[in-house]
Amino acid sequence: MAEDEEPLQNPIVAMATRIRARRDLGAAIDSATAEGARPAMGDDESRFAALADVLAIGTKRLNSILGKNGVTFVRLEKPLRLRLRFGAKRISLDLDRERQLVVISGLDLDGEYQFDTSADVPALINLSKLSTEDGYGDAITGSALLKTISADAVLPRPAHLDVPGPMRF
Repeated sequence: MAEDEEPLQNPIVAMATRIRARRDLGAAIDSATAEGARPAMGDDESRFAALADVLAIGTKRLNSILGKNGVTFVRLEKPLRLRLRFGAKRISLDLDRERQLVVISGLDLDGEYQFDTSADVPALINLSKLSTEDGYGDAITGSALLKTISADAVLPRPAHLDVPGPMRF
């Protein structure tokens, strides 16, 4: 085996590593996005701006773990539009002021959403799903959006694994 090749890993260990990484990333995103100022009750623009703030904070925390190839968060002003990118995955959020809806496109989230006014953090309810569909009435938060886009993220290899251990021959 050449030096630049990594040894083959047991598939069960590899899957456990990916599950642990996904759980760790989820915990980091949740801790970054758990607290925030509640948006004004009747103003969708302030709720959308609060969602943008949650996404910005969560993206910074996520990228501190993932490194330079992390999630890209783009905030476009006047009118406010939000974009998330991670590799080939894309999610865009646009506020439709006239209908007071947020239009999300990308991944499996395509549809029209309305803000959940009873939620503690900015949350969106999908109006495009029928009541018989799976996930009907489930709120999507900034944390859930970041977890969705970074679901296949691979954590960088820890530096201590690149050097020989204490037993050297």
